[in-house]
Amino acid sequence: MVAGGGGAAAKMGEEKLIIRSEKVRFIDILSLLLLRRPITSYHFVEAGDATAGDLDSTPGEWFVALTEIIQKVLAAAYYPAKYLGIAVEFLLNFVSLNGGLLGIVWNIFRCKLVIPLNREAPNFRSMIAMIDGRTELKPMKPAAATGVDEDLESGGCADDAPLIRQQYIDGEHLLGVQYSISEVTVMAAKIAYENAAYIENVVNNVWKFNFVGFYSCWNKFIGSDTTQAFVMTERAEDAAVIMVAFRGTEPFNMQDWSTDINLSWLDMGAMGHVHVGFLKALGLQEVDGKDAARAFPRDPPATAAPRGKIAAYYKLRDVVRDQLKKHQNARVVVTGHSLGGALAAAFPALLAFHGEADVLARLAAVHTYGQPRVGDATFAGYFATAASTAVRVVYRYDIVPRVPFDIPKVAEFRHGGACVYYDGWYAGRTLAAGEDAPNKNYFNPKYVLSMYGNAWGDLFKGMFLWVKEGKDYREGAVSIVFRAAGLLFPGLASHSPRDYVNAIRLGRVAPKEA
Repeated sequence: MVAGGGGAAAKMGEEKLIIRSEKVRFIDILSLLLLRRPITSYHFVEAGDATAGDLDSTPGEWFVALTEIIQKVLAAAYYPAKYLGIAVEFLLNFVSLNGGLLGIVWNIFRCKLVIPLNREAPNFRSMIAMIDGRTELKPMKPAAATGVDEDLESGGCADDAPLIRQQYIDGEHLLGVQYSISEVTVMAAKIAYENAAYIENVVNNVWKFNFVGFYSCWNKFIGSDTTQAFVMTERAEDAAVIMVAFRGTEPFNMQDWSTDINLSWLDMGAMGHVHVGFLKALGLQEVDGKDAARAFPRDPPATAAPRGKIAAYYKLRDVVRDQLKKHQNARVVVTGHSLGGALAAAFPALLAFHGEADVLARLAAVHTYGQPRVGDATFAGYFATAASTAVRVVYRYDIVPRVPFDIPKVAEFRHGGACVYYDGWYAGRTLAAGEDAPNKNYFNPKYVLSMYGNAWGDLFKGMFLWVKEGKDYREGAVSIVFRAAGLLFPGLASHSPRDYVNAIRLGRVAPKEA
């Protein structure tokens, strides 16, 4: 099951393409658009010798220029977006925790006004939770409890994928409910955006599962803890499932968005060409060396991080190892939405790269939602071997699964593995292996009418879905306003975890065509 085994780590990774966006000038963008010089001739590009030779006759693609324009906009918006996010989340929590505008007046009168100053409190919600505040899991129907994920049966789930079961005593009777892997993974990917106390409360008190820990991990290139994930089991003793959920792209974090669209890649030997930003988020040690094993060593160097800090890959690998020893019958499930989906895909690939056969042998599923591309075709094949039961879910014209752009020969980012694509109001179909969702690089003009039509349709249907499906699908003002943003930037609102949760719960996937 280990793609390449331990020998993969010893293979040299000699090539790279690093685009230093901070060095790109306006004149460079004009040159990319008008003069179309080879991309490797620019001062902001670092390339290996063979890469430079391959691209010597390749003119600068307009997609490269577009990427750098977006990067400049994101860089300029970093601080305004950061402080806007703090203000918006404070205001929304202030209104929510006081019971609305009338509640604020009443609490002022009673001298019990709640001021949400502690962003780490269990009742503080991020923008994601304001868009979709649901925390309860939806049990599987008893008739569907066959051992196969009902909603994604045609999406590539393994027949032996474990169901997550919850047992409890009601009087003298031992009762139980069970949840599909897709239900729990999509909800875990959603709550991963919240703070540690919020997540622990939901896992322990709402889901009645066992919270193992929340981990905020070190990125040596940024110099701070930028990667977050949590681990849980469905029960404290003799668990069947160990789940790792990575936090995704935060709405007001322009650094996260910049990482998603960056075109830089690094040759990781048998793994193929892999997105540098995602590798950095997990624990990459260097981008300048020619040895893939040294770039991402099996064990972190002693000086890799300040005392008490550790990169996400190494920390989570240690936690999973410990949990597998504790729970002898458990299997591992990995999930994430957006950037978290990319990290969820890169994590088992790195386990394979380092020959972690014992861990991979107990990998049950990798489910990602709105995941960006992680590497080239070689990586896609490598990942598919390491995680044969992986399922990637894409909703409508969600922009994130369409980045980084696939630009032959400059940056050939590809999706791989099984993909369930929802191209209607939670009507899905299974794409062929390696097939991209329509409008693969997002900016194809032939899809403009369809994208805006989807945005309008989702806005109106979102407002009235509860009439048919019940109160759990009633959307609040924040969600409706976010959907309205899709009228300006189609594909943005489609990235909301709300639609991914709804798709898993309400969607039906057409059988694969013969």
